Amino acid sequence: MPTSEFDSRSYWDKRLKRNWTLHGVGMLRLAYNYNIWLYHVRNRVFRRTVRAARIDVPRADVLDIGPGTGFYVERWRSLGARSVSGVDIADSAVAQLSEKFPDVTFERADISDGTPFADGTFGAVSAFDVLFHIVDDDRYEAALAEVARVLAPDGRFVFSENFAPKRREGRKHYVSRSREEIEQLLHNAGLEIVRRKPMFVLMSPPVASNSKLLWTLWSKIVAPQAQRELRGKWVGAAQYPFEVVLTKILRKSPVMEILVCRKRADA
Repeated sequence: MPTSEFDSRSYWDKRLKRNWTLHGVGMLRLAYNYNIWLYHVRNRVFRRTVRAARIDVPRADVLDIGPGTGFYVERWRSLGARSVSGVDIADSAVAQLSEKFPDVTFERADISDGTPFADGTFGAVSAFDVLFHIVDDDRYEAALAEVARVLAPDGRFVFSENFAPKRREGRKHYVSRSREEIEQLLHNAGLEIVRRKPMFVLMSPPVASNSKLLWTLWSKIVAPQAQRELRGKWVGAAQYPFEVVLTKILRKSPVMEILVCRKRADA
């Protein structure tokens, strides 16, 4: 999709100006209360992943790409990161984040166009629910190259992505790319996958699966309940403990995965 067809900066600025909540940066088609449970899962999986990856957080300067409302900024800070910076495409997000976190540096930039940070500045970079919103393939590749540029030698890139069996075009603001395509682009950028686990298994559309059964279960049973506030609250609460266990014991996900990449020495 040519970049001229979709103005991502305008889209996210308007969306977050209108709804600067976890619902606004989450899945709009699902209820606010259900989104809250999705973020409870994200919190557990993120902390587990950072521990397992043995990232020396207290000695790391961290860059969070697309911080939105600052959910992962708070997570990195709670883990004791030496410093946290953020870069977001939306002017409204940067303004509100700067007010919410006055001791954190936030820059307004599109990661695909580059950032003002020097080479090798960060020991860790994160990008959650961001990359599949880069609909232009050249800009996606440029974003990964920029991540590698700002990462310090042997630094870690922690992020979430959909790994579709084959490329699946979503709505105008997201694309699910194939596992082979994403892995090749990571390699080209000098990023080596060192850990991958499910981010979700049950609580999100099975975009990484061709199973008609899974799609039927999601579209006919889970989604209709998750779209309603009261039912979404209780459905999310009921799924949560199963999701925490499944994301820990399974190797792959029919939904979304969380990955840790290491910057290669030759990058």
